[in-house]
Amino acid sequence: VYKKRPLSTVENTPWEVMHGFIAFGIPSQVRVGRSGTLVNSIGWMNMGGRCRGQVMMVPAGDLPTGLIGYGVQGHLAQYLAILAQCRVAKESPLKLQGREFTVADLVEQEKLCCRSGVELTFTLIGLSHYLQTDEVWESREGETWNLERLVEEELAQPVRTAACGGTHRLFALSYACQRRREATGSLEGAFKRADTFVREYQVFALSKLQNPDGSFSTEWFKFPADRPDDIDRKVQTTGHILEWLVASVDQPMLYHPRIVRATSFLARALASDPSRDWKIGPMGHALHALTV
Repeated sequence: VYKKRPLSTVENTPWEVMHGFIAFGIPSQVRVGRSGTLVNSIGWMNMGGRCRGQVMMVPAGDLPTGLIGYGVQGHLAQYLAILAQCRVAKESPLKLQGREFTVADLVEQEKLCCRSGVELTFTLIGLSHYLQTDEVWESREGETWNLERLVEEELAQPVRTAACGGTHRLFALSYACQRRREATGSLEGAFKRADTFVREYQVFALSKLQNPDGSFSTEWFKFPADRPDDIDRKVQTTGHILEWLVASVDQPMLYHPRIVRATSFLARALASDPSRDWKIGPMGHALHALTV
């Protein structure tokens, strides 16, 4: 139902179009211009296509960079993180202001931007996907970085005050651990601490934060809460929390009754009112939870 409702380059910002394709990945489409011609939405953005008059990326010296602000990225490396979650290949082309790059060049830009004490949530998602887990690099400030240091930086930051209630930070830590385990067969150091941390949050979410209707707390991870008359808020928090859970729990846990109930809640909510003017960010993450 929702895939048949593509976003529009006339009406929607790059940030919104980005959240449109996190749900459907590489096959997703967007309507271009007043004619509404359908094109591949990731291809449109990666070729410098404008959405509501804005572009997502511009050249910055020898590398591409994602813009941050209203209508574009809300966070450092957010666009790279969503390309990673859509499994866009590192060799995929970018064409910006007549100059040709690849996603690998965007990876190099985000490596250079690593800096201690700032939010590196989306950097961790993107670089965990595109780099070897033992890769070492130097930032623009001359500091030595690797994925384990990124994990340590994210572990040092709070969850409950982070973006979208901390769900993206937990997603990043979970994904970094998954990639490390796939590469080495085990977890040590910061990766092991992160895995323990994430699993504790999984138990907390499933044991303390679920409402009787299957939704999750409308106050994120702060405390159990329900706003029975606010379906938009319930879809927002449940979509994000479920997205992280289904992407991080061990495979048998996908059949846990509480995860099934949350999935059923989300599916019912979205299916019961498909013409509703849902906020695009929460809708994108909720649909992504279901596709995962």
